[in-house]
Amino acid sequence: MIKKTLIALFALILVGLSVTSCKAILPKSNLKPSDYDIGMTYEKASAQDKPILAVFYADWCTYCIKFMPKLDKVRNIYKNDINVVLFDVENPKNEAIVKEYKISAFPTVYIIDPKYDYRSHIDSPYLSSVDSLGKEVSKYINLRKLVKKGTSCSN
Repeated sequence: MIKKTLIALFALILVGLSVTSCKAILPKSNLKPSDYDIGMTYEKASAQDKPILAVFYADWCTYCIKFMPKLDKVRNIYKNDINVVLFDVENPKNEAIVKEYKISAFPTVYIIDPKYDYRSHIDSPYLSSVDSLGKEVSKYINLRKLVKKGTSCSN
């Protein structure tokens, strides 16, 4: 009797561990954009020598919800070259920057480079896939490297 109880208990523990480990590797799903912890503050990002991928979103926006996993992948690919900053357009603390960039559709994505006083809007069709967004980010990163190289030659 004790042997059967111990076997049942051991089996239960194994099932519990396998369920827990499966939960740990499940992809993010049905998350609001604000549930993603993939950005940093604008102030912190501006202080670094990297361009910024600024994403303006609203939690209720269906397109934003679908876009966030793509953004997360692009951020992981280019994390050494670009910072990501998320702006919740409904948060009062973001009101000034939302007005400055005249945000009216979501998600809206800009590449901002404070070092070169540069900002460029990434059009919606480029937000449809990791590849197309990644290509736009990569183009700017390569352009920035050329500018840095040219600047260092003139000094």
